[in-house]
Amino acid sequence: MKKWFVSLLLAALCLFACAQAEVIINEAMASTATFVSGRHDDWVELYNTENSQVKLAGWYLSNDAYNLTKWAFPDTAAIPKHGYLIVYCAGSEPVTDGQKNALYANFKLSAKGESIYLTDPEGHTVSVTFGQQFGNVSSGIPANGDGWHCLETATPGAANDSLYFDQMADEPVITTAAGFYAGSVTVEITGTPGQEIRYTTDCGTPSRTSALYTGPITVSKTTVIRARAFAEDMLGSTVAGSTYIIDDPTPIPVSVVSIYTDDEYFFSNKKGILVKGSGSTPNYERNWEYPAQIEYFDETGTRQLVQMVTTRVAGHSSRNLRQKSLSVFARSAFGSDTMDCAFFENRPYTSYSAIQLRMTNSDNHSTRLRDAVLGEISEGTGLYYQAGRPIILYINGKYYGHYNLREKANKDSLAQWEGITDEATIKAVDILEGNGMDKIRVIKGSNADWIELLNFCRKNKLNTEENLQYVLDRVDVDSLFNYAIYSMMINNYDAGNVRYYRFPGGKWTFMLHDIEAGAMNGENDRTVNLILKSRTAKVGQYPHTILAALLELPEYKDLFLRRTAEIVQNNLLYSEHVRPIYLKWFGILEELMPRQIKTYPYNKSFTLSAWKTNVNASMTRMRLYPKNVINAICSKLGLNSTQKQEYFGETLEMLSIYNARPEQ
Repeated sequence: MKKWFVSLLLAALCLFACAQAEVIINEAMASTATFVSGRHDDWVELYNTENSQVKLAGWYLSNDAYNLTKWAFPDTAAIPKHGYLIVYCAGSEPVTDGQKNALYANFKLSAKGESIYLTDPEGHTVSVTFGQQFGNVSSGIPANGDGWHCLETATPGAANDSLYFDQMADEPVITTAAGFYAGSVTVEITGTPGQEIRYTTDCGTPSRTSALYTGPITVSKTTVIRARAFAEDMLGSTVAGSTYIIDDPTPIPVSVVSIYTDDEYFFSNKKGILVKGSGSTPNYERNWEYPAQIEYFDETGTRQLVQMVTTRVAGHSSRNLRQKSLSVFARSAFGSDTMDCAFFENRPYTSYSAIQLRMTNSDNHSTRLRDAVLGEISEGTGLYYQAGRPIILYINGKYYGHYNLREKANKDSLAQWEGITDEATIKAVDILEGNGMDKIRVIKGSNADWIELLNFCRKNKLNTEENLQYVLDRVDVDSLFNYAIYSMMINNYDAGNVRYYRFPGGKWTFMLHDIEAGAMNGENDRTVNLILKSRTAKVGQYPHTILAALLELPEYKDLFLRRTAEIVQNNLLYSEHVRPIYLKWFGILEELMPRQIKTYPYNKSFTLSAWKTNVNASMTRMRLYPKNVINAICSKLGLNSTQKQEYFGETLEMLSIYNARPEQ
């Protein structure tokens, strides 16, 4: 009896040991800024030690010792002999935008450290435990080693690195101030005793084989210096960076941004996001996102920010132009999920999760300021708009011309605007664009409630208390009216390029986004005809249905017309409100445009004089639009002369006074 029990126990232990040896947890990263198919998920790497394939049907992965079956492998999952398998730890939300056939678990990993459990169909479990991870550094079993350590190089899906450490060297300090110099500058770097400093001057990330710092470095042309510390028993440090702009004709005062990274991330045919590349789809269309370093210098030339970030190409049709817009993101894997800098004087915020370096698009060879200026003019309407300021941009130490630094319209900036601080609420926001009717119009979240709302308004009049309340409970009517009115008043040629959002428990709220097509065309009634359609008309690019349903009610039509007069009086009196904002931007860009035009010649006719003419034309349109658009609105909504006088008599009189043609 005892012999039988011992034999059974040994057999069970053998089976358990075999199960453990069959597949091992080989590597994991819990704090990543490395993107795969547009996502930066945590990940776990499994390795099959056997000489044959292992099928994973009935296997589980978990980070919870009390719930070992937290995530089940699909029945089709398998690991080839001596092969690797990556499981991305994406969290509780279903993944709809990941890479084809990839595995996404329903939990995330904690960068503070935790355990990972792998359980086979018989219930045998293997686990690993890691401590707090360094940002963008994986933990795993070193090649030809044992135990879990921090690996010098992350190798998801491949054999692990042989270099491993449990500590990281201290980031060196570049003590010579970054900024603007004449002739040359001598740069000094200090570090922790016992740690050597390696540096680059080509924007590359320093490695253990980069140039050794032995004393001050003299540079006589615009140069980016990046530095890291290394020691034999430590991981390489985080990266210090400083840009030295030498004998540069950039006029001060103007803000300057320098962004830089390994040359391959920007310019190589295989990976570079700023080039077409050699594939069938241009690189700049792929939404690749890479680590980079950014510096921001204020108008005095003083550096206000230096930080590791990630960046990717932004925009749509502008991507094939020489100048490309870039989105820049703070990532916690690099130490902070915000860029702590007061970029914009008309915003009270001192931190941003993301910013945009916008080259302008339809306004590229016209005024280069309409989108930002028209946003600033809207201040006071209650509409969210993207704050902005003109800058000069340097990419990898090279002048890239005039850009507009913009607040990025994302969940975090909208939450700032709304005063929302609860992380779960911010994460659950819905953001849509255009008419919001199909998946391609979903920026974030879901459009199910929105589609239901549009269909309701198309099929039902709001002349019952129940129907009206249904809409009022779901839409911020003030923002709906304000967006429609302001878009018509600036004759936003692309008013269908609209965005709106809803936080949990809130209402759909309209915002200003990408309005550079405003004040560019003389067709005063184009936008009016786009926005003021009948309730049952086919939904085009602009979702007109809700507005149309409300305007069928006399009390809301009255409210809409009175709000139109208010917006004109408060925001669109030319000499009082509009012209000063145009002139502020004009004064800065006038200094920047000669170099911009020389660097990016559009055609022989696009000169500084032509640019000034374009700005003046845009200003003139903003002077003439209000009266003409009021006439178009009155006609579209069927107002007679008495009603027009009642709603707009005072406004039109003010326009005649304030919008008299100014001296040019």
